[in-house]
Amino acid sequence: MPRFFPPNSGGPSTDPLLAGWHLSLGVPCYLILCAFLALLLRIVVCVFRAWAIQRGDFPDSENEPGRGWPFHLAFWECFKGFSRNTAHVDLWLSAVIGFAELAAYPVLLRLGHWSLIGAWLALKTSGQWGGWRVSRTSFNRFLLSNLLNLGLSFFWLARYVSAA
Repeated sequence: MPRFFPPNSGGPSTDPLLAGWHLSLGVPCYLILCAFLALLLRIVVCVFRAWAIQRGDFPDSENEPGRGWPFHLAFWECFKGFSRNTAHVDLWLSAVIGFAELAAYPVLLRLGHWSLIGAWLALKTSGQWGGWRVSRTSFNRFLLSNLLNLGLSFFWLARYVSAA
């Protein structure tokens, strides 16, 4: 079972966040599982986003990019993350952040650091608050993705993390 110690410490740290936990499976397997789940979450969110785009519920309502598109085109426009239309660009950054959350949340949950997760969610929410006034479905997708992320972390991934 891999254990984690700070570099150059020569042994266990007294900080439980750094050394107070271990994984029941290898680090590469855990990270691959987190990457797979982040990809699945991206697919789910892109399905909902594609439906919103098809209906014209998008921040760029003047041009209504994608309104009336077939589902597969709207989905691909969301999923690929790179587009000529800046309203559809996310460069996969949300998936990378989701991966990092899926890797970190189970550790924080097992160690009882609920407040760190809450602070992170508050920071994420406050940073996007202005954009959600334009589209309520955008805010609901954000809530859904965070709920799924926390649910997967708590009900599935946390079983691979043990407090030392």
